[in-house]
Amino acid sequence: MVFRDGKRVLKGPGLLRALLRQIENVLSLSDFDSQFARDELIDALLRAGELECALADREGCEPQSPAVVEATDALARALVALRAPNFAPGTLGRLSELRVPERLTISPPEGFCYYALHPLDYADPLKESAIDAAVAAVIGIRSIGTTLSSVVRAWFEVNGRAAERITVRPTGHPFDRKLSFTAEQRQWIAGNVERSARFFVVDEGPGLSGSSFLAVAEALVKTGIPHDRIVLVPSSQPNLGALLASDAQARWRRFPTLPLKPTRYVPEDAAQFVGAGEWRRRVFKDMDHDESEWPAVWSWTERQKYLSADGGRIFRFDGHGHYGKTVRQRSEILAAAGWGPAASSAGNGFSVSPWLDQTRAPTPDRNTVIQLARYCAFRAQHFGCDVSSNLELEQMARTNLDRALGVSSSLTLPIECPVVADARMMPHEWIRNVDGRLVKVDAASHGDDHFYPGPTDIAWDLAGVIVEWKLDDEITELLLSEYRRITGDNAGRRLPEYLIAYCAFRLSFTLSASQSVFDADERVRFRRETTIYWERLTSLLPLSTAA
Repeated sequence: MVFRDGKRVLKGPGLLRALLRQIENVLSLSDFDSQFARDELIDALLRAGELECALADREGCEPQSPAVVEATDALARALVALRAPNFAPGTLGRLSELRVPERLTISPPEGFCYYALHPLDYADPLKESAIDAAVAAVIGIRSIGTTLSSVVRAWFEVNGRAAERITVRPTGHPFDRKLSFTAEQRQWIAGNVERSARFFVVDEGPGLSGSSFLAVAEALVKTGIPHDRIVLVPSSQPNLGALLASDAQARWRRFPTLPLKPTRYVPEDAAQFVGAGEWRRRVFKDMDHDESEWPAVWSWTERQKYLSADGGRIFRFDGHGHYGKTVRQRSEILAAAGWGPAASSAGNGFSVSPWLDQTRAPTPDRNTVIQLARYCAFRAQHFGCDVSSNLELEQMARTNLDRALGVSSSLTLPIECPVVADARMMPHEWIRNVDGRLVKVDAASHGDDHFYPGPTDIAWDLAGVIVEWKLDDEITELLLSEYRRITGDNAGRRLPEYLIAYCAFRLSFTLSASQSVFDADERVRFRRETTIYWERLTSLLPLSTAA
């Protein structure tokens, strides 16, 4: 287990208020040719799509949904046409008067958060395709497919073609999803069949199995729609031979596919791609070790990164809308305290920072370890969050220990100092500036992305320092005592099981990556790192009463 669920239970009225505020912000703008206006419009669209999805997934919320659907569609039309949103009369009034549930579950839209998927990426293939559709019936697969379906529908409408949409949620095992349409959905499908509509199934992915796309498409076939009238619109061209759903290759090929191309929505001065581990060629170019000693990189999980033409700035995808704003706010806090480079918005979900081409962090001498302790204390004091349970993290540790080592465990990971962790404490992530201060080059997003740990106790980062910097007992005590001196938090009492959980995650991460990457040299690097975590775990487990 390396990917976490990421679902959040949030206050429904708060989600609605945030959407209304963002719509108000958008309506106050005038120049929709500007990047700022488009970014604000995307923020509103994402918020509307999230609320629409949460209500659609919540039983009994059907009366509240239409006003939110109208808002999502109006914002999508504005984005596709690059103009101010034009809401139907009464839409905003109905929206502001909604009584939504006190608690709603939100799933982060991974493409918009992590993978530089731009909403307008779904308009580009429609422009370029020869697919004929006088009437479009669009079906979005929740979660992110809610917002994406509104963009596809908007493209057809802006280009003078009739279009409608619904959203669905396939259920069952991830490799064998199933879908049964409701009576209302079957009526919607029948109405579009009468109009000779073409059906478009929209989502990101198709992920590991392709079963969600196939579940929707094959459910449409069961209603009598021919395969060639159903178009699959995924975020990339799938490797059909690698999909894990049963007989996926043959099933998928029955349907036309309209895959996206790589996004063209990157900063104007993004000249050199340095994502997917390419940054290592620049970082380690003057160091003594060869490429075999580089840190391993699971390329498709990395954020998109680019260097400016002069090499002085780095652009990094931090997320569209409020997701990217949250990451940049953390970056601003770290930069103000000297712990990281300054970051600002570069548009289309990217942030820009100066490229810090300075000395790499040395071996963990006393001064270095004291600074690492102070950094952890800083995070504990400034990035506190609301998390009361580590059940998902404990399940990860138990599962990974059992699968990797055959060890049965009853780890408990108490939360006494909840934070958005750094979660990437490796030495290569640090540099030393001209006055000897340690600076973290990537510290704002990993603690709340789609990997474990998610928000947890600061003990996770302390464990990361100990493991990644290979600290001995004496220097570990210096780390913990300096952290305790600043915060008053005796993290050492709960640290042993966090050390095991940290190594269990990193072991599984490196094992999964080594089986996923195609490059032989990268596999060797991951296997080397796997050995390090394996050996550390086997030294820790005999000291644990839980394993």
